[in-house]
Amino acid sequence: MGILGGNINHFGLDIGANNIRVVQLSGGNGHYSLSAFGSADVPEGLTQSDSKIDQQALAKIITELLKKTQIDTKNVVSAIPGTSVFNTVIKVPNMSQSELAKAIKFQAEQNLPIKLEDAKFDWQVIRQDPTTKEIVVMIVAATKGKVNSMLDLFKYAELNPIALETAAFGMGRSLGNPQDPLAMILDIGSNTTEVAIVQNGVLSLTRSLSVAGNAMTRAISQGLRLDKDQAETFKMKFGLSQDKLEGQVYKAIEPVLKNILDESIRINKFYQEQFGQQVQRVILTGGSSRLPLLAEYIKSTMEVEVLYGNPWSKISFQPSFSDKLNQIAPEFATVVGLAMRE
Repeated sequence: MGILGGNINHFGLDIGANNIRVVQLSGGNGHYSLSAFGSADVPEGLTQSDSKIDQQALAKIITELLKKTQIDTKNVVSAIPGTSVFNTVIKVPNMSQSELAKAIKFQAEQNLPIKLEDAKFDWQVIRQDPTTKEIVVMIVAATKGKVNSMLDLFKYAELNPIALETAAFGMGRSLGNPQDPLAMILDIGSNTTEVAIVQNGVLSLTRSLSVAGNAMTRAISQGLRLDKDQAETFKMKFGLSQDKLEGQVYKAIEPVLKNILDESIRINKFYQEQFGQQVQRVILTGGSSRLPLLAEYIKSTMEVEVLYGNPWSKISFQPSFSDKLNQIAPEFATVVGLAMRE
């Protein structure tokens, strides 16, 4: 599902707060080979700006990265930032496709905190109850302003956008498997934490939280009176250890992390109330998921299995790339999923 949709040869482009990532795959139908990948840092605040000058500067960085990685197509699938996306999950009685489309538009108007005339929206049937035949549908909408801004960026970079979707759909595609237990993906990035529930390999619920790694860094900076770079170093070196630096880094981070997990627990509870199932596994991804002892902390708090996601598990690649790909795996879950779109 995407705000824009298509199905041709393409590469995935993930535009993060501090860097951009690209991946191109060959193959399909569940059998993929890695053709190209790479990333580039961007100046702080550049990817959040909609100004023409900043977008042209970002387009230049993208163009240079594509040349460096030797990506051979102009067709791109990218992700709309979670802060610009609204979504809801609804249940409707069994009905025809034409009736369903009308019902979904009505439900979207009632349940999304945005006027439909100001948005582009799409929907997808997640599943159907075999007993009641009730249909569960996810509706996703993005502001027209943000969609148009991204289309302008692609124009400056001379790219052909064939699909825009959310980061959660990309992560669900690269990290979810039909045979897995009900899982919650926690993508802890720089500015946002994306929470996605995946059932039988299908994205079933998603939320974007405006608290993530940078909030932890700020808390350390203020609590320990360190500059930003020092605070970031301490965060990634000491993490949630309570026996290093007298636990000062832990004490600074813990309230921020508790905020993320409290909201994740509420999302799990909502899902259980709506669909009668609760999360059995948490899959960690995102740059800030590397925090030392994070998995252990989440396991003790949420009392579920916790593991790190590997977006390369469905991709064939040269053995010589193995160490590099494992190293960058937490940051590449979204863009691999975008590249996997068929």
